[in-house]
Formats: sequence, C-alpha cells, structure tokens
Amino acid sequence: MKFTIIIPCYNAEKWVEQSLTSALNQTYETEVIFVDNESTDRSLSIAKRIQADHPELKIYSAPNLYDYSWQEPVFKALEHTTGDYWTVLAADDYISADYVQNIVSIISKIPNEVKLLQTPILGVRADGSHQDLLRHDYKSLKEFKDLLFKKCPVNTPSVVYSIDLYKNNEIDWDSEKWVGAGDYNLYFSLAHKGYFIYPIPKWVGYYYRWHPEQSTWGMHKKYSNIDLKLREHWSKCYNKK
Repeated sequence: MKFTIIIPCYNAEKWVEQSLTSALNQTYETEVIFVDNESTDRSLSIAKRIQADHPELKIYSAPNLYDYSWQEPVFKALEHTTGDYWTVLAADDYISADYVQNIVSIISKIPNEVKLLQTPILGVRADGSHQDLLRHDYKSLKEFKDLLFKKCPVNTPSVVYSIDLYKNNEIDWDSEKWVGAGDYNLYFSLAHKGYFIYPIPKWVGYYYRWHPEQSTWGMHKKYSNIDLKLREHWSKCYNKK
C-alpha cells in the first residue's frame, strides 16, 4: 500500500521544519509532498534546505486564493501523488515516527474497503506540553450526519482519504462559496453521498499544535456565523434527498 502525506504551508517558518522532518522520518515508506501557498516568510526556503538532504521530498507551489483553506495546495499535490491513500499534515503540526505504519495497519484490518477514516489528535501547547486527546465517537452514517448539524465531528488534520475519492471527483471543499468552512462543507458533502468516515478510537500519533496564529482561531474570529449558514444550506439539501 502506498501512502502520501501532503503538507500545505502558508507562513509557518516557526514549525515547518519539525513538521517536514516528522513526515520524512516515518518507519513506513511514505511519499511526502510539500506545497507552498504563497508564503511571505522563510517557509519555502526552509523546505528547500531540507530537500537538499532529502531529495525524495517533492516541493510545489500553489496560489493562495481562499482564506483559511488548503484547497489549492492540496489539489496541486494530488495532481502528483502516487499514494493509494493520502492525508494532510498541517505545517504547524507534527506526527510520531510510526504514524503512517499505525494507519496502514488499521486499514489492513478493516474487512471492507476503507475510503475515509479519522483518528484522535493530541493537543500541544505553545510551551510544548500536551493537552487532552480530542476524539469523536459515532457508530453509523446516520449518527454522523446528525452530529454534523450540531458541530463538526471531525478532526480535520487526521482524516485519511482513499485516492479513489479524488479520482472520482468526490473531494470538493467549495472554498470560494464556504470561505473559512471548506472542510466542514466537505464532510457534509461526503456524508450526503453516503461516505462514512471511520472514527478510530485509538490515538496513533498526530500532534496538534495550539497557538494564536493558527488558522482555526483566525477563521472563527473572522467568519463567526459561517457554520450556521452551512448547516442551514445542508439541511435543505438533505431534506430534498
């Protein structure tokens, strides 16, 4: 099974070296694709320096068209990926060395073909100390859909996707319309089409960094009511089905 880690990056020079290094040092052979999203800091130059020691690292650039979205850099990476499965590692987060090995092991043990899964994430404070695990629990597609109308029941950076979803044009953030909530919209869209995101209960190695500069905080400040509008939109779509 081939596996790809995509690292979209916009102005993450403080953390990008740790993020890239953690992806490149996996115990399971992993394709790593870094896509700069028009950073104005040293992020791209740091990635290129790391590439000098890791020529297997693929580096691309993508236009920064939408606020708080990794749609363009992820699609750029997917044009070049060779993986059977792929995931997105935020440039300010990092993963344990056995992260991909753990995911591959999980996929191989689930009897039916897995298109999507998510795992818990471990919060990391600015001082490096750890917070509690963030996880989501649900047992059916219906329960997942019900949760979507209350909150976003997905740890976005931990989601693993089958490449088939991209090849079949099932991945659509629609960030132009849902600026600031593209991921949330994607989960509604996938659930509406009958795709189930398996919630793996065990933490497998994703470290999620909390800091004032992260996109999550900025998005909620700038687009405070976007989640409500998105739920209203999908409520109408679901009722029409």
